[in-house]
Amino acid sequence: MRIAQISTWDVACGIAGYTKGLVNGILQHGITCTVVPIEEQKLKYMTRGEIKEYFNSYSRQLIDYDIIHIQHEFSFFAGSYGLNGSITNFNSFLKGILNLNKKVFVTFHTEPSFLLEPSYGLTGFGKKIVRKLQWEYYMSSLFNFKNQLNAIVHTKKTRRIFLDSGFADNSVHIIKQGVTFSHTHNINKINGAEKIALKKKLGFPDEAIILSMFGFISTYKGYKTALNALKSLPENYYLVITGTSHPNSTDNALDEIVQFINKYQKHKNLGSRIKLTGYLEFEDLRSYYDITDFCLAPYEPTTILSSSAALTWALSSGKPVIASKIASFEELNEEANCLHLFTPGAPGELAYKIQNLTLSTELNQQLVANGLIYCEANQWLNIAKKHLEIYEGRKF
Repeated sequence: MRIAQISTWDVACGIAGYTKGLVNGILQHGITCTVVPIEEQKLKYMTRGEIKEYFNSYSRQLIDYDIIHIQHEFSFFAGSYGLNGSITNFNSFLKGILNLNKKVFVTFHTEPSFLLEPSYGLTGFGKKIVRKLQWEYYMSSLFNFKNQLNAIVHTKKTRRIFLDSGFADNSVHIIKQGVTFSHTHNINKINGAEKIALKKKLGFPDEAIILSMFGFISTYKGYKTALNALKSLPENYYLVITGTSHPNSTDNALDEIVQFINKYQKHKNLGSRIKLTGYLEFEDLRSYYDITDFCLAPYEPTTILSSSAALTWALSSGKPVIASKIASFEELNEEANCLHLFTPGAPGELAYKIQNLTLSTELNQQLVANGLIYCEANQWLNIAKKHLEIYEGRKF
């Protein structure tokens, strides 16, 4: 079996990281797997005709493969033409690949949220109807019983959304987000004295309780909720924000964090209790994991997310995780019972949970243990095996 993965690659992108984990897992099973990269930066300067030709050229590169697997994100196929361009470009691309008469799989990393958004007034209602018809015509119609075309999603909720949008019943499969998991590191935790020494090295007092958020900085991840929760917490609580803005994003979350720090510099020493680290190499990142007491994932209530690498990475760190009660996190917790959940967009409740959970050692230990079990079960080697079973047409 020869597999081609079509994805962003070797760039600062969560899906490029996802593909790397999947490819490495497949290679460990002794199967040939190659990446054909999508060059997203180039596409934004291309005309519609040039984008079509760009993706048509892929067909010539894929002739010798048995399995073609596309990692889909709407922006990958849009160029400068927005959602409409993304849908029509992807339709043209899929039709070209289906002509090769290969098995084709598409992992949809983002739900078609435009099908779920409320419509306001006649104009909004009309736009939603047009978008729904466009999606059914260009996308759902391809995922039928005639084509060798299958969709992969990460949650039961996302599967339902795709089936409701017109995808054939047997064309949508659930495979969870894979986990980059180092179990040995989590077993060999640093002791109390080593943790205090590392805190001092990183600029924190001995008694500091460290709350951490990891990954690209984006508004939907709820930084404002975490910052406002910190205002209600005692002065020995510190918030560490690692990472930086996504290079392809125009999101102003980082600017809002900086403004918050400047505004509350003197309020309960708040400014000095927030640390922005910027991008970190893995060893430096691991040092912050080691001193962390709680990982936070306070995602916004409007977040439509099928999976989160940042959340699974937090779970694999062996630290308690406090997360918003959004659909994908609720579904994960129903299965694994590994998260402290709170109402999204509720900083007071988050602060209350943090203070109470600081004293709940036994509960924290149980949820951490459950999280590590979940991560081990869904590490990339196992997720790759599930992909291979679907490629071969087997159920699991």
